[in-house]
Amino acid sequence: MNIIILAGGEGKRMGGVNKAAVSVNGRTLLDILVSQLDPADEVVVVSPAAIPGHITVCENPPLGGPVAGIEVGFSTFATTHEYTAVLAVDAPHSAAMLPHLATAIGQADAAVTLGLDGWMQPLCALWRSTSLEAALANLGRTRNRPAKALIQQATQLIEVPGNGSEKDYDTVAELQVLGEVTVPNA
Repeated sequence: MNIIILAGGEGKRMGGVNKAAVSVNGRTLLDILVSQLDPADEVVVVSPAAIPGHITVCENPPLGGPVAGIEVGFSTFATTHEYTAVLAVDAPHSAAMLPHLATAIGQADAAVTLGLDGWMQPLCALWRSTSLEAALANLGRTRNRPAKALIQQATQLIEVPGNGSEKDYDTVAELQVLGEVTVPNA
């Protein structure tokens, strides 16, 4: 499948750092997330910072929000596989939801994780690639649009109960439950 990892943003709640470079127990959030993916998957990371060892792209101008990042990430794939996953780097264990989303999607446009907190997690979702392409086109302007606006473009959406792996960590204090956190340039 195609996998878009959103690793942009200003990281304000983590002290204004590149979230992809934040480490837990010596491994970056990006490395933790990528290590859970099938090596056959085609992965693109959306970030204003170049990340060695990864195909990295950025919307122009940078910091255009999640949907602009999804759009530029999707447009980068050399091959469009049947499915495209959207994950966030600050949810480093979210790839564990991909098998559940793949099982549940059926003929729907997208399967999205419903977090343990009851909130939909549009950055832990699996789309049919043709449906994602149509949703981006139907949405029109993508810059500064929330990911929920993109999810609302799906004609048929399946919500899949999360198992906790979808949790995103917005602050260093939140990340500390996973282990020793190292913030670059801190």
